[in-house]
Amino acid sequence: MNGWLWLLAGLLVGALNVASIARTVGRLQPKKGRLPAAAPQLAALSLMTSGFVLRLLVSVLVLIVALRQSAASGLLAFAGLWLGRWTVLFWVNVPGDRREIQA
Repeated sequence: MNGWLWLLAGLLVGALNVASIARTVGRLQPKKGRLPAAAPQLAALSLMTSGFVLRLLVSVLVLIVALRQSAASGLLAFAGLWLGRWTVLFWVNVPGDRREIQA
């Protein structure tokens, strides 16, 4: 696999990680009733933990496979993960689109 394709793979995984975090946070809003009513704390903890483990496994898998090819591929995959995350964060965080957090 071409080394530059690892950069693209890292970008994709980084963007999916941020999307997964955003989806998890969106589901944790208690007023919308998206969590089960029986044990909302347990459901929230389960959702956060399973999402973290899944994101970690996918990121580690991409890095391990890239590093088995070469060190340069591993560095490009890491750069892709980092750039993908920050690109999505800057793209989503539009300066005029600030929402106030209500307690």
